[in-house]
Amino acid sequence: MNLSFSAILSNRSILWGSILVSIFAFYCIYTDKLAYLALFPLLLFAVVSIIKPDFIWYSIAFFTPISINPNDVDLGKLSLSIPTEPLLVLLIFLFFYYLIRTDKIEPEFFRHPFSLLILMYLGWMLITCFTSVEKVVSFKFWISKLWFIIPVYFLGYFYIRDERKFITYIKLFLWSLTIVSIYNIVHLSTYQFEDKPSQWTMQPFFKSHAVLGAVNAMCLPLALGVIRYEKGKGLQQVLFFIVFLALTACLIFTYSRAAWISVVPSVLLYFALKLKIPFRFLLSLIVIILAGILLNLESIIRNLETNKVASSDDLIENVESISNISTDVSNLERINRWACAVDMWKSKPLFGFGPGTYMFEYAPFQLSGNRTEISTNSGDVGNAHSEYLGPLAEQGLLGGLLMLALLIFILYYSFKTYLVATTQSDRIIISMSACALISYLTHGFLNNFLDMDKAAVPFWALICALVASDLRKLKVH
Repeated sequence: MNLSFSAILSNRSILWGSILVSIFAFYCIYTDKLAYLALFPLLLFAVVSIIKPDFIWYSIAFFTPISINPNDVDLGKLSLSIPTEPLLVLLIFLFFYYLIRTDKIEPEFFRHPFSLLILMYLGWMLITCFTSVEKVVSFKFWISKLWFIIPVYFLGYFYIRDERKFITYIKLFLWSLTIVSIYNIVHLSTYQFEDKPSQWTMQPFFKSHAVLGAVNAMCLPLALGVIRYEKGKGLQQVLFFIVFLALTACLIFTYSRAAWISVVPSVLLYFALKLKIPFRFLLSLIVIILAGILLNLESIIRNLETNKVASSDDLIENVESISNISTDVSNLERINRWACAVDMWKSKPLFGFGPGTYMFEYAPFQLSGNRTEISTNSGDVGNAHSEYLGPLAEQGLLGGLLMLALLIFILYYSFKTYLVATTQSDRIIISMSACALISYLTHGFLNNFLDMDKAAVPFWALICALVASDLRKLKVH
């Protein structure tokens, strides 16, 4: 067989590499330095990443649910998800490499209204970093946003525009999340599925039950979407039905009421898409409902205050406690944080206090009548507990409006792309992405986790999937 020079060189490289690795392994064993053998998987990963950069992007999907942030679980002071966030930083360099490769660029993607909105979101955040009361904190926060959005959304488009690659990415994320879900269920079972242990049994992989619940609720539509996408492949469908059951069981036993609530709009959106309800009708209905709530707010609050059921490990009582704003400490503390966010915005309505500064600045805005037994001045027990009020306090009015615009864009492009999709596979991808995103953004009224890789990686990837579907439709027409 005739081999080219490059092939011979490649074979020699493999040969010499194998010899060096064997010598190193023999040295480790002979000198009883077995711990050094741990370098092998790291070395292998580095080599594969150099040869095939796509491997890094796919590996992020799998590593994200099982990554560990030492600072979140008292394993050290390093506040960085390992290995996910270092890999995301590497992908930023890959993105700029693709930008130099002009044949890889699709100008339509960067000119898409969603891309422009995201650039505006990052641009305004950067401006408020300069006006921040804690500039170092704000710039760190902004940079962390970059290493989520650039690799997952902007670089992600080069992969997500291919349906099969997107489905593979989602499958990897779901498999890894299933591992964590089963781990959490087994761990919690040793405590007889009690409510209090459920708040930390998912550690060290997830910081708290609230984060795990939010991500699991977001991924239920994805699991069902994969089952539908793989129609005719019996084994795949069975495996992902097991994934769906594991995620559902774990969601239940997180006892996260906000996560349970977020499933409802996800289901409603799916049926709205299937029935092909016009977006304008849906938006009008939402406005009418919100107006009705605002007009009857006082009577609604009086009725809610009559609820005295506290959260517990009883599932029915836990559901009933969702509307308890008179004695439930968790609900009352959330209201306290919201009130602080609004008062902070009133104090600095244009630019806010600066990205990432809420936890350091909200303490003086707590009113004595709003404080609870779990209130603190140190910014722990969560942040602003809202993806909308947090930016409002930190980035001013425009910061809050940009988050609302993100929600409206997701709804608009979900309906826009679904109604004109020409293939069943495209409709499945649009509906599963839209339902997952709405699940998280509904949850976002009660919590905020987009500064964590666990929520940010799937969130920005799913937005990219909607944009990719819209651009495919434009190319067809």
